[in-house]
Order: sequence, then structure tokens, then C-alpha cells
Amino acid sequence: MTGVSTPVIDRDYIAGFFHDRDIDLYAVVSASSLHAPAGRRPCDLLASAETMILFCLEMDKDLFSGTPAEISSKVRDFVRNIRDVEDDLTSALQGSGFEAKPVRSVILSGGTIKGELSLPHCAADAGLGEIGDNRLLISYRHGCRIGLGAVVTSIGMEETPRPEPSGEICTHCRKCIRACPEHALSPGTLDLFRCRNVTGSFPGFLLPVMVPFMRSGIRIPFSNRLLNLLANRKVNACADCLTSCPHFHQDPSDQGS
Repeated sequence: MTGVSTPVIDRDYIAGFFHDRDIDLYAVVSASSLHAPAGRRPCDLLASAETMILFCLEMDKDLFSGTPAEISSKVRDFVRNIRDVEDDLTSALQGSGFEAKPVRSVILSGGTIKGELSLPHCAADAGLGEIGDNRLLISYRHGCRIGLGAVVTSIGMEETPRPEPSGEICTHCRKCIRACPEHALSPGTLDLFRCRNVTGSFPGFLLPVMVPFMRSGIRIPFSNRLLNLLANRKVNACADCLTSCPHFHQDPSDQGS
């Protein structure tokens, strides 16, 4: 019986992988080139990390239209699509003998909730866009109507070119700050424990207990596991900071490559 050949994982393979999934915005970067704080670096997620592969999945404009239940269902499907791409890429890398791990968990650190790695900041370092006042990535091609996914892997790979910035994307119009119904945004900061998408993840009877506890910065063994369980069950209660941004409504066809 003829065995199935193992694909050669290189930048051309990655380009074909994303092309087959109609993803036109991605980056391959050296893990050591990302300006992540200690404890939240690619090597903290995967000790053998050499490369981080990031991608942006474009949202439909109507993702946040409909009833709350309809919006939550569409958002869950969108996130599931990102997870499927991450899982496919992770499997391909592992099948070729490399260590690989998707970037998706959240942690309790410094009295707030953070991703194991900050995908918006990593994507900005990789040249995919810049961080807006809504603390989200605004891409040069699709504005802020994107979801981010990433995989960290032990394979060393040539980086993709980083485009030269063509001026500031975020104009600091403050529309996202004014739109937030809970006043969670201020210039340069986001109070996640005011955000409805975070508080809405907690069962109501736990909210008065859990939020002060998490703000305290006290860590107990099950706290991160609990956070990830809550993150997986959350509903989308608000998207005003995203949909109020002028870059949410931009036409990608008007953007340069």
C-alpha cells in the first residue's frame, strides 16, 4: 500500500492553505520578533515556539443584526469557523512532525482578563493593521470587520513581508468610546469587567462575587479553567464598540493589497 505523502510545510504551503479557505489576510512571523510581555510570549504558550501564523477572517456586515439570540448564534458560528481553521492548520503542522498549538485561551492576570497572547497586538506587530481606540485590530484591508486566529509552532519559516504603514488608520474619532453603553472604553484602555460581553458570561447570581474577586488579582488553581468555560458559553450581548467604528462599514474592495 502506498503511504500518503507528508506535505512540505513552508510559506508556499501556508499561502495555499489560506487561499483554499478564501482567507486573503494572514502573516507568518518569527515568534521572537513579537513584542509580547513576559508570561504572554509565544514561548510561554509553546516552549519550542519558532513561528506564529496569524490570519484574519472577514465578518459579514449583517453579523450583528437580528435578535440577541440570532446574533449570538451567528457569532458562535463565526468563532467556530475561526477555530476550525486553527485546528486544520494545527493538524497539518503536527502531521508533518512539528509541535503546534492554537492561540485561544484566556487567563486572569493583573486583575483583568487577558488572552494567553494578545492577538490584536501580535497581528499589529506582524503588519496586519493597528490597534484602534476600541482596542481591536483595524486591518489595512478589511477595517475592523474581522476575527483573528493564530497558531504557534516549532517550525522555523520565512516571514511574510510586512507592509509599510500608510498613515494612521484609527482617526481617534471617539465614536467607539461614546457608543459603549457601560463606559468600559477610555482612550487607550478597556475595562473588561464593565463590558457586557464579559459580565454576560457569568451566571447572574455569581456576578457580584466573581467580578470583585477577579479584580483583586488573587489567583487560585481553577480560576483560568473557569474563565475558559465561561468564555465558551458566552452570548454576544453588545458590539457597539465594533459597529460604531467607521472602519466596520468600509468596503474592502476600496482597500489596496
